[in-house]
Amino acid sequence: MGGGASEYSPLTFNRQKPAFALAECATHVDISRNNRKTAFTLAEVLITLSVIGIVAAMTLPTIINRANEKQWKVAYKKAYSSMTQAFLKMQANDDVLDMTDTEGHGSPNIGENFKRMSKYFNTVKTCFDNNADECWVCAEGQAGYIYTGGPEWLGCQTNSYAFIDYSGIAWYLYSNREWPVLVDVNGNKKPNRLGQDRFVMRFAANGTSATYIESPDKIIPWRDFRYKDRWCPSGYCLYTTWLLE
Repeated sequence: MGGGASEYSPLTFNRQKPAFALAECATHVDISRNNRKTAFTLAEVLITLSVIGIVAAMTLPTIINRANEKQWKVAYKKAYSSMTQAFLKMQANDDVLDMTDTEGHGSPNIGENFKRMSKYFNTVKTCFDNNADECWVCAEGQAGYIYTGGPEWLGCQTNSYAFIDYSGIAWYLYSNREWPVLVDVNGNKKPNRLGQDRFVMRFAANGTSATYIESPDKIIPWRDFRYKDRWCPSGYCLYTTWLLE
């Protein structure tokens, strides 16, 4: 009992209030410091994200180009194989016409052979009636068209022959009287550029380098171009190398 104050007396309670006030103050200060720390961290994150965005903007086009190049290369090999197989079937059926140049500039049998070759593809559309541009992107696509000249060599001859096979690959004969045969491995899709999604090949025969031959026995790609050319307006067209890689 005694005369001392109880632990629950007003005196004791009053002495404890400052302690609560100090604790609350300390907590408030600590929260404020944490808020400042969090805000600073967010600023760092935003800066980091900005740097990542800049780096991505610089490197993403290169990554996309490499991915596209890989797809085009695979599709080109497939197209070359398809044309070779079609030609072998033509030979087996004795369906190849003599393509000797008898008129000084090509032979009409070249166009006829191209039309015959289309029968050995699973063709979904043929354009043999002055409508090549319905199977082949002409105006905005490179095809070595002589009348437009450099630097882009855009355009095509609509009175030439073209067709599209079941896989969406487009085939175009530069002239109904002369080679080469051009292939666009992704059809109407861009970029429609030689050496990228468009490639050049022709009929040939062992033992001769002549363009117009009596009895062709194989399909060969156009040669590589490291620099700009009629058949490579943008430069760096690896028509042969890509088939070997």
